[in-house]
Amino acid sequence: MGTQLDFSVGLAKETVYGTPVTPSRFVESEAKLKYEIKTAQGRGLRPGKNVHRLNRHQAVHFEGSGDIDIDVPTRGFGFLLNAIFGQVVNTLVPTTTPPLYQQNHVLQNASDPVQSFTVQEILPTLGGVNSFPHTFTGCVFDSVELSAKEGAILEAKFSLTARELQTAFAAAATSYPADDQLFTFVHGAVSLGGTLTEPTTTAVASMSGTPAANIADFTVSVKRNLDSDGWNLGGAGLRSRAPLYGVPEISGKITAEYTDNTLRDAYLQQSALALVLTFQHNVAVSGVHKPTLQIVLPAIRLGGEVPTSDGGKAIKLSIDFEAFDNGTAAQPIWAIYRTLDTTP
Repeated sequence: MGTQLDFSVGLAKETVYGTPVTPSRFVESEAKLKYEIKTAQGRGLRPGKNVHRLNRHQAVHFEGSGDIDIDVPTRGFGFLLNAIFGQVVNTLVPTTTPPLYQQNHVLQNASDPVQSFTVQEILPTLGGVNSFPHTFTGCVFDSVELSAKEGAILEAKFSLTARELQTAFAAAATSYPADDQLFTFVHGAVSLGGTLTEPTTTAVASMSGTPAANIADFTVSVKRNLDSDGWNLGGAGLRSRAPLYGVPEISGKITAEYTDNTLRDAYLQQSALALVLTFQHNVAVSGVHKPTLQIVLPAIRLGGEVPTSDGGKAIKLSIDFEAFDNGTAAQPIWAIYRTLDTTP
């Protein structure tokens, strides 16, 4: 017996694209995955038949899609970051007890195809009498959006596509990281426009100057722009191969109070700025070391806007930006994650 609250989401990396594996990582999520069956109706007319005939209505295409929305935790988040970025270096931070690890996530563009995953939702029926697994195979993650808003928990939305939905694969027993906490707006800081010191394998990035005091909210997204081909003859309406990497897009949006002309002038002059978004939890987990999530962008360029009056209210700027490879920094983006997890 159970209740409607007994919903779970589990993931695991696949060895063979589309072949299910038992989930071993679980996240507390409001995941909502859909499965679409595309059908086609045969053409032609037949005397005495003035509606479409059932045996000429056929399924021709299968595909799943959806999002996994989570509150960003201090443990277990590296697995999902790796699903988007594709490449990670995991290093023990020296002399930490208990052991603290730093994960440096960077974009994988060196080899196709994309790593695929099995994603399993376990859905409780009305009244909690039974729970049934929906096992999505051949799942590939195409984008992530991180969102930090005033007075809120740091959120992440991971978007995926799936090859197939299987209903007979057994439900996996759930397990979750111990003592995980959540990052919130309270733990966040933005450094913008200073001189960037790039992260190492055991040190997070830093920026000269004082962190900005006028940022109200912030979003950053990474889109892998995976290809949408691969439905070939012999695939029985399913995708016959894993997607290939496209050209990544790194973008975001800042809402800032108008306190000076730094952002206005950077927009007008179309100058490049370094940006470091850091979330450090207030509870130390290894000596003085605290769980940390950091997004490092060596070169962003701002989109509009310039300040305008707001009827006597505090003036705010809503500014889109895009990140670029500036030819100097080792990476166009790093996602740094410090955690007690021994592996991503």
